[in-house]
Amino acid sequence: MPKYSNSNNTNLSLQYCFSELQKINPNITKSDFAAFINVSRQNIGQRINRNSKLTTREKNYLKEKLQENGIPTKFLNIAVLSDSIVQVPVRSEVELSCGYGSTSNADFISDTIGLDINFIKSYGGNPKTISVVYARGNSMADRIESGDALIVDESKTYLINGKVYAFVYDSELFCKQLNKTSNEITAVSFNSEYKPFIIDKTKQFEIVGQVISAMKKI
Repeated sequence: MPKYSNSNNTNLSLQYCFSELQKINPNITKSDFAAFINVSRQNIGQRINRNSKLTTREKNYLKEKLQENGIPTKFLNIAVLSDSIVQVPVRSEVELSCGYGSTSNADFISDTIGLDINFIKSYGGNPKTISVVYARGNSMADRIESGDALIVDESKTYLINGKVYAFVYDSELFCKQLNKTSNEITAVSFNSEYKPFIIDKTKQFEIVGQVISAMKKI
């Protein structure tokens, strides 16, 4: 059975977060970082050197401050390996539309779920770059049903014909099979009641990741 994380500490280390912030802005100091997570500046260096973990409160404060300053927060959404289990971010507010599109906050993480690393690798996934989101609608039935938990590998953004992807199109989230020719990309539903549509090159289009597996409700 999956194991859910309810610890007061997150899986994110201060060292990792500070390093990622410096990649975004090399001028960010340890004192700046302390302010970002709302802690004293006196011991921030020691906590970074000890590779201490962020608390849930510190992570929430950090995310809020980064968003206020227009700094990307995606680096907070990592999956963390531990022995044979990976703690995968669960985005409960994200719904991949298996119909006509949906909007949501793709950065929101409500929890983590423990998945077997070998299970992920058996589907060709990278344990460090996956997340769990949910399907909505019936356009991908019978392979993907509404409410299924979908495992998305966010490192797989290169389009391979016939694979199923999570993608943003015209500011909405979709889950479709994508087929590419030399001139166009077509989004295909498994349910024959839904007609394929061609991606309009003049509109926003970004592949979030490949859907490598669907976990069914019982």
